[in-house]
Amino acid sequence: MASQFALEIVTPEKIFYNDEVEMVIMRTTKGDRAILKDHIPFVAGLVEGQLRVKKDGKFREGKISGGFITVNKEKTTILTEAASWDDEAKKETL
Repeated sequence: MASQFALEIVTPEKIFYNDEVEMVIMRTTKGDRAILKDHIPFVAGLVEGQLRVKKDGKFREGKISGGFITVNKEKTTILTEAASWDDEAKKETL
């Protein structure tokens, strides 16, 4: 099993996601960034776009509306105005 770290994605309404993951990929104001376990402390602005979370060797894709990411020893936190999973959006349209 790959090394995991704590990821929390928070919107004003709720904690959208809170679990141990292998990787998270999102777009910062400086370009795409992937976060793995033991990443150096990091703070960046996020732009609206795709979010990819890898858990158990599989990616789940979604969207965020921008915001901020903080990475520290304890966990990685994404603060965003809105977040959604692509697979849930497809279910709602059927």
